[in-house]
Amino acid sequence: MTEIKNKNLKWWLGIASCVVLFSFIGVFSYLKMSFILNGVEIQAKIERNGDSSIATVIGKAKNATYISLNGREIYIDKDGSFKETIAFIPGYSIVTIDAIDKFGKSKEKKFPMVYKEASPAVAMNSDSIINN
Repeated sequence: MTEIKNKNLKWWLGIASCVVLFSFIGVFSYLKMSFILNGVEIQAKIERNGDSSIATVIGKAKNATYISLNGREIYIDKDGSFKETIAFIPGYSIVTIDAIDKFGKSKEKKFPMVYKEASPAVAMNSDSIINN
């Protein structure tokens, strides 16, 4: 213990600068390699105009190398952005986006949707048919 107390200021500055340097290298390495730990990040939204059964899925899949929409592969640009048009059928459906990164980590995002047709259903019985 007395050996540490007898060290001069130059020794203490050397130790402090090494600690700061290795701390900086550790933080920098973590920030640059955090995509390995985090995997794929999906941000998406569905836009629809009025009562149309056609909608557009717009989003970004960060760190993705493969992405699919309802099981069908879609293409992304180099930023990870995508835009795809889908059609809804009346009733309940789930829009699923799956993405995989280059290390095999996958992420899934689901959008439950209920689409009701704008036109009313028409039911007829045989008595209302007029034969001319």
